[in-house]
Amino acid sequence: MLLQLKHYQQDCLDELGKYFAKITDLSTAQGIENPAQTAFDEVTRNQPPRRFYHPVAQLQQTPYVCLRVPTGGGKTFLAAHALKVAAEKLFRQDYILTLWLAPTNTIVDQTLKALRDKNHPYRQAIDQHFAGNVAVLSLEEAFYLQRSTLDASTVIIVSTFAGLNVEDTDNRRVYDQNGSLMPAFTGLSERQIQELIDPNEPGGYTPSLANLIRLHHPFIIMDEAHNARTQNAFNTLQRFRPLAILELTATPSTDKP
Repeated sequence: MLLQLKHYQQDCLDELGKYFAKITDLSTAQGIENPAQTAFDEVTRNQPPRRFYHPVAQLQQTPYVCLRVPTGGGKTFLAAHALKVAAEKLFRQDYILTLWLAPTNTIVDQTLKALRDKNHPYRQAIDQHFAGNVAVLSLEEAFYLQRSTLDASTVIIVSTFAGLNVEDTDNRRVYDQNGSLMPAFTGLSERQIQELIDPNEPGGYTPSLANLIRLHHPFIIMDEAHNARTQNAFNTLQRFRPLAILELTATPSTDKP
C-alpha cells in the first residue's frame, strides 16, 4: 500500500502546482518581464498575511521556491512528490532531469539508498507518476549518463552541493570534457548549441556533465538549503540554468542574497 500524503503536505504541493502552472501560463503572455515574480504576486494576492517576493540576483527569472517543513514533517517525501508537480505543471514533459542536492555525504548516501529502493515510499511516489521509468544516479555514475536514459526516463542525480562547486578544484571533473558523454551532444539544434557556447572556450563548448545538465534545464531540489545561501552557491546554481529550484527546510532564510 502506498504511503499517503498528509493534508498539510498535499496543501503544500497544491500551492506549488498553482504557482508553477501560473508561471507556464504567463511565459506565453505578452509584456510579462518576469513570470516567476508575477506568478507569485498573483497566486498569493488573496492569501493573508501579505507575502513578498525575494528575488535572487543571479536567478532573477528562475522560480526559486522554499517549502517550510517542520523537523519530522516529511521533507523528502514531499520532494519526491514535487517531481510530479514540476513535470506536469512547469516542464509539461513526460520526463525531467533533477539535481537532488543534500548538505552532507551521509545524507546523500541515505537519499540514494531510499530512492533506489522500489519498496520505499519515496521511490514509490516517483514511480507512480513516471510509470517506473526512473534512473537514480550518484554524481560519479552521472559521468557515464547515456542519452537513451535521458530520453526515456526521469533522471535524478543525487549529490552534495559541494560536489558541484566550480570554485573547488577537487570538483572540476563536473565541468571538464568527458568522452563518455559525447553521444549525448550529437544532433543538437542551433538553439541548444548557442545555449552552451562559451566565448572563453576555443571549441565553443565542452562536452561535460555540467553542460549536459544545462542542456536539459534541470529541476533542482535542495535539502536543508538555508546553509547554502551564499553568492558562490547562487553562482553555481546559475551555471546549470535550472527551470526551477525547490528548497526544503525547517528554518528558511531570506537574510542572505
